[in-house]
Amino acid sequence: MNFSVLTANFLTAQQLNPPIQNYSSISYQAASQNWDISVDNKGIIYVANNRGLLIYNGLTWKLHTLNSGAIIRSVYAFKDKIFTGSYREFGYWERNKKGDFEYHSLKSLFKNIDLSDEEFWGIIAFEDNIYFRSFGGLYKYDGEKIAKIANGVFTSLQIFKNKLFVAKARDGLFYLDNQSELKFYQPSQELLGKMIADIKVHQGKLIVGTRDAIFSLNENNNSFEILSTELNQFIAKAELNKIISLPNSELVIGTLKNGLVKWNRKNNEYQYFDRTNGLQNNTILSMLQFRGNLWLGLDNGIDRVTINSPIKFYIDTSGELGAVYDLIKEPNKTFLASNTGVYRLNNNGLNLIEGAEGHSWNLEKIDNKIISNSNSASFKVNENTVEVIDNSTGSFHTLVSPSNEILIGTYIGILKYSDTGFYKIDSLSFPVKKMLFETENIIWAAHPYEGIYRIKLTNDLQRALEINEISSLDGLSHVNPQIYKINNQVAVYSNQKWLKYNAFSDSLEVFEEFKELNSYKLLVENDAKYWFINTKTNDLLYTNLKEQELRLPSWRLDNRLVKGYENMIAESDSIYYISLKDGFARLNVNSLINEQQDLFISEPFIAGFNDLETDYSLAEKPEIPFKNAGLLSFDIGLPFSDSREVGYRLTGNDTITGIVESGKLDFQNLDYGEYNLELYPVGAKNGMAKTFVFSVMPPWYLSIWMKAVYLLLFLSAVGLLFWYNRRRLRKHQWLIEQKFEKEHKERIDRLERERLMDEIDMKRKELANTTMMAAKKNEVLMEIQGELNKDKAKMNEYRLKHIMNKINGAVKSKDEWQVFETNFNEIHEDFFRDLLETYPKLTSKDLKLCSYLKMNLTSKEIAPLMGISVRGVEVHRYRLRKKMDLDKNENLTNFLIKNF
Repeated sequence: MNFSVLTANFLTAQQLNPPIQNYSSISYQAASQNWDISVDNKGIIYVANNRGLLIYNGLTWKLHTLNSGAIIRSVYAFKDKIFTGSYREFGYWERNKKGDFEYHSLKSLFKNIDLSDEEFWGIIAFEDNIYFRSFGGLYKYDGEKIAKIANGVFTSLQIFKNKLFVAKARDGLFYLDNQSELKFYQPSQELLGKMIADIKVHQGKLIVGTRDAIFSLNENNNSFEILSTELNQFIAKAELNKIISLPNSELVIGTLKNGLVKWNRKNNEYQYFDRTNGLQNNTILSMLQFRGNLWLGLDNGIDRVTINSPIKFYIDTSGELGAVYDLIKEPNKTFLASNTGVYRLNNNGLNLIEGAEGHSWNLEKIDNKIISNSNSASFKVNENTVEVIDNSTGSFHTLVSPSNEILIGTYIGILKYSDTGFYKIDSLSFPVKKMLFETENIIWAAHPYEGIYRIKLTNDLQRALEINEISSLDGLSHVNPQIYKINNQVAVYSNQKWLKYNAFSDSLEVFEEFKELNSYKLLVENDAKYWFINTKTNDLLYTNLKEQELRLPSWRLDNRLVKGYENMIAESDSIYYISLKDGFARLNVNSLINEQQDLFISEPFIAGFNDLETDYSLAEKPEIPFKNAGLLSFDIGLPFSDSREVGYRLTGNDTITGIVESGKLDFQNLDYGEYNLELYPVGAKNGMAKTFVFSVMPPWYLSIWMKAVYLLLFLSAVGLLFWYNRRRLRKHQWLIEQKFEKEHKERIDRLERERLMDEIDMKRKELANTTMMAAKKNEVLMEIQGELNKDKAKMNEYRLKHIMNKINGAVKSKDEWQVFETNFNEIHEDFFRDLLETYPKLTSKDLKLCSYLKMNLTSKEIAPLMGISVRGVEVHRYRLRKKMDLDKNENLTNFLIKNF
């Protein structure tokens, strides 16, 4: 069998490929060539890259370079160290307390060993020692020293039956004996002269791959035999470079020219991978198998192939096919309805059926006929051509009635179709996206954008008798409604809610059995098993509505579903097809269930933590200064597993939850206090969360020392306040005392004043009484004097003169005036002084008159006191006014009372 025949066996156009994830040099930001791959016990991937060591923590790639900038040719994860080999350099990487990797060179241990131009291409651990090879020798590192075991061009290392085997280029195989010496492995005699590229253990047997063939050890006769003639014909052309052994009798061969081939020894099936079906490059430099995933280090990029995935893809890389809306699987071919037309896919490739161009929404197989509902017509699909049913308008859906009549939902109504032609059902003029039969002559029709209708037809299905629009429960219009028949009951999914039809009330009601599935649209029902899609997240749900439930996250389909037009087709109770944007997927439910039972979920971890200025140690509880807490950044890792997302929950003064994006988690402007950052794989069971504790220190003005200062200031303020209040209290008390004393004094003064006023009033009265009595007395005496003057002729002249003198002396008595003056001054203390200061020319007689006027005495009352007539008083008053220079309108008495 020649190479071209072999290629035809497995390079079929219908080959479905497992998921292939491409990591380009742009995405991982390093060089294109990747020479070796390793994985640690956590699931972190390490790649020997042209620019350094690439580390993939499940979320992000990070490059670590050597100081020399040398190419790293080999990598091997052993315990907590990552050993790498490069040009004249060997050492290991180890995480420091801050979570970053630091390189420790072991070059100093090459004592008395001439490295010359050595590059170390392979590393392996055996009996807790590290063995590494170059094209010039084999070396051993025991943790303390490095020793060179042998010279030679060594190309591969492998442990087989508790012995370390090494391939020595064209010189066959050797193994390490108990004395750490290399001994020739005799069965490899037949391999002498062949360039050995790789050796592996497969199903307990030693496999040797040379550049142009692959051999297996036959222990019965201690010789190497050709493993597969057909496979060797492919290898001879492609040039073998690496071998990977997989479970289930599968072997993967990576080549330098034609990608890789997976060979199943049991059924002799081949599956080929190269640039035409998903790989970035055909040159395989390194390979690693880890938990069902094949990691490929390529000459240009890194690829990951999920080898035994329950999901297989057909992807049209040419872009000709476009988005697939429906498909029908036949034994040797598949018909695909896409936005560019109807295609036939078979071993000859993908071909557009003549006449089936244009957007096709649906394919329906009825008996042996396949009907396509397209954007411009409805037609029957044959092997290479189509037969047009109706090209007057486009159509959405084809349905078979209980009586085997065919109805087609079009853009302008419903057609009844048979081999003899078609008939448009009257009274229906709206577009019908989907139909279902409630009974033999009652159909439900869903408008593509809004509205659901219940239509009663005649028995021959040619005329509509009743057309009733079905209202929603909440009064909202039905937007893009979906109608189904579930357990012989009409169900409606509208506005992200499940409803069902109640025939008794002729209305929709809540579908209680599906109430928990609101926001889940039904894709397909098959044998009481249901596939739903979450219209918010695009995750798929497989359930029997009882105890069985299986979830398929959208990333498993590479987010390739046709949004709004998701479709799933059941081939059997286990095999389903899913339409995609650029092809379709094949899903094996049984394999998916088995996979779910053996899920590997790794634990998330923090690979780094920093603020605006500092990288913090992860070995102890970080304390972040408040001034640097404006932006806190975490590097999050989730070693490669069946969970691809990390959820987080930050609790403390603030509570924040979410999903880590691109391996970076940032928090801004956290308040001071202690925080717990909880990380957990999305979809994992409880108990897998990891908690990291850190604290944001208070700002300087809230630090312990400042709090002590604040306390001191507070106590000082309290003391000052106490002192101030006490002072105020004392002042208040003093003011009260002063006020009291003042009030007391004022009260005493007032009482004294009142007493004095009373005394003055009393003296004034006494003065007035005395004055009036004196006036009366003088008046009487003057009357007596007058009477005596009348009778002076009758009396002795001498005796009369004596009496008259005595009367005059009594009237003008100085003693009496002095008593008056004294009493007057007690009442009007400064009257005479003020009056004389104002009018210094006043005589004593003037002062006397003024005093009488001050007492508000009349002229008649004054006259006796002064011993003159009333006329004399008036004349004296006149003269006094002139001395005082008073206006003639000014009352003299009022003037004296008011001003003196």
